[in-house]
Amino acid sequence: MERSIEKILVDIITHELDLPETYGKNERGDVIPCVVIYSQNIKLFNTDKIQITVKTVNSRTFSSRCEFKENPKPLKPDGSDAFIQIQNINQSRLMQIDIYSRNNEARERYWEVTAALNSVYAQEQMDKYNFKLGILANEVNISGIDGGSDINRFTISFNALIHFTKERFINYYDKFKITANNEQGQFFEMDNY
Repeated sequence: MERSIEKILVDIITHELDLPETYGKNERGDVIPCVVIYSQNIKLFNTDKIQITVKTVNSRTFSSRCEFKENPKPLKPDGSDAFIQIQNINQSRLMQIDIYSRNNEARERYWEVTAALNSVYAQEQMDKYNFKLGILANEVNISGIDGGSDINRFTISFNALIHFTKERFINYYDKFKITANNEQGQFFEMDNY
């Protein structure tokens, strides 16, 4: 996967909900986020407008493979680039999207996030980056979690299937010298054992 699943989801939600990248800056100069990857350093609730965070809750690797192939055009004379190691990982991730607002926008629009995950644009991104989103999501109203701050908050969770590939050159030890002693104490050397 060339791009993180969180960044792709931020892009899909921003595109499908017609949201800006940010709402600008507040009077202290802090950026007012719109749709972002969850981080504890992000200041939320600094606007009445809708704010959305995306994060991975957990992941489960269900396939890990290591394959080898011969490099058709090795360049190094010592053979250190003669073979390529290909590592493949398939993961199932539980993704979570939180939608917040001080006004009613989160309550009125949270369903649009689930619809965005099943849109034509989302399908194009899945094809481009080789992943799959579960179309059935679990949506929960957790507005009371923030106590008396009167924030509308909804959380959506769903599964994503992701494939990662990594290639790197590896050494192949087919050319080395061997030295041996015989019974008379003499030795011999042999190449390409």
